[in-house]
Amino acid sequence: MKLGRDKYQLELHWNTVLYSKEGVAVLMDAYFSGPALKISQQLNEKDELNIDMTGQYKVFVPNFYIAKVKWEGITYKDDKVYFDKMTIENKYLNSIPKLKRTDYFVIDTAKHEEKTHAFFMNYDCYLLNEDGELYEF
Repeated sequence: MKLGRDKYQLELHWNTVLYSKEGVAVLMDAYFSGPALKISQQLNEKDELNIDMTGQYKVFVPNFYIAKVKWEGITYKDDKVYFDKMTIENKYLNSIPKLKRTDYFVIDTAKHEEKTHAFFMNYDCYLLNEDGELYEF
């Protein structure tokens, strides 16, 4: 999927998803890729960001669907950022379709350049299938 602002596209991939407890999914072998990495600042070893998937998941949840993505331990290699530990957390996580190994998120970072980042708390985000098609629930 192309967001129309290609340089701001950040993809989040994983190998396995473990639903370890209510409201938490562990993304195993997770990594970021995409053109946004070329213009982004270095990520912190331990950090988090909020992804807003309201537009895609409004059918499943009673209000906004904003999930927290947390990570610890990073390695930059081959135009990707690999994570030692990554989770996605939201109280509605168990009431939406389960993430598949071949799915991935596309995160729009356009509103998060240094001069505008402080004004936007969440990153617009979309879930795609292995063919790069947007899920339409």
